[in-house]
Amino acid sequence: MYRKRLFTYILLFCLANIAVEVSSQPMPSHSFYKHLTGSLDTTMKLTVDLFSHNGDITGYYYYYFPEPGNEHILHYGKTIPVKGTITGSSIVLNEFSEQGSSFNGFIDSDNNISGTWQKKEHGETIPFLIKENYSLGSLPFVYYSQTYQENLDIETSVPNYKPAAKINLVLLYPDLKSGNPLKDTLDFFITQFLTNEKESISSPDLLLDKISSDFFDSYFTATEGIEDISSSASLNWEKNLSMDIRHNENNIVSIKFEKYAYTGGAHGISMTEYAVCDLVKSKKLTLNDIFKENAKVQIDDLLDSKLRKLNGLNKEESLREAGFFIDKIEWSDNFFINNQGIGFFYNVYEIAPYASGTTELFVPFTDIENLLIPNHPFTWIKKHENSVKL
Repeated sequence: MYRKRLFTYILLFCLANIAVEVSSQPMPSHSFYKHLTGSLDTTMKLTVDLFSHNGDITGYYYYYFPEPGNEHILHYGKTIPVKGTITGSSIVLNEFSEQGSSFNGFIDSDNNISGTWQKKEHGETIPFLIKENYSLGSLPFVYYSQTYQENLDIETSVPNYKPAAKINLVLLYPDLKSGNPLKDTLDFFITQFLTNEKESISSPDLLLDKISSDFFDSYFTATEGIEDISSSASLNWEKNLSMDIRHNENNIVSIKFEKYAYTGGAHGISMTEYAVCDLVKSKKLTLNDIFKENAKVQIDDLLDSKLRKLNGLNKEESLREAGFFIDKIEWSDNFFINNQGIGFFYNVYEIAPYASGTTELFVPFTDIENLLIPNHPFTWIKKHENSVKL
């Protein structure tokens, strides 16, 4: 039953794509990943990464400008998260960090976004223009997605209630040619995270088909023979897989993978993993590619201090007595990079109970620059080591 419906969904999806292709009026897609660069006013440069899923947008941006009289020294602002929506060709992005600050503009068929940025709700508006651009050591990604739901055909004690399984898949697949070493590395990382198997990806669409098919096969196998039940959430399965981009410039790409699954029980399980890639060396970076051999002890001390500050604990208090599973935190291989520094991520149950949620500890480059290897890949630090912190 499911495979027959899946074939129908795929056929309808293909026909919808054909209809879009023959349309005489191209409209900007509401599902995409775009790396954009441009300007804010006449002096500030902008770098923006946007991910839109059916018109709901998340992303990050930062600005920078040259030292007056010396274009080789750049002053960088913070990396700021944004969220927003696209309606038709209109786009609105609101900053997380400063309530009221927002971008309001339009996206055209050439993927240019223009409009105004406003500091506060009633503040001065400043014009901006950003264009899709992958020339500054950035990697393009292609958007793929699937969303399906299947209901159990059984009687329940609740009118019009049918237990169901639903799956939502979003894949941002790197646009790399076959034979590129980085493609193989990312293929293995993506499939290991999504399917627990390392394999090459010949077709992202077929990969998502396989994930959906395996999920519903497991669901119907687990519920086979059940004819009559009372309302039970344990028979409502759910699976969500998604990707996001935290940084994509200067030949460094930082990719975020998120997975959520509920197959019964008290609650579902979420998992987040990061991959940081060097586009010059075509490899996934490890901490040994970034830090000096003796750096771990000092990094661990920094992380311990940040964890205690985050939880209102002094240096003498025990982490275990405060509810953690550890006596002292250590750096994690699960890390991301942005323009400002390195973030270390800890999933639920890694260092604390489920109720405590995940933990993210961020260390700016200004605190650890002396711990980086001499030829570290973060070239913008070398170029702008004399710039001021904004």
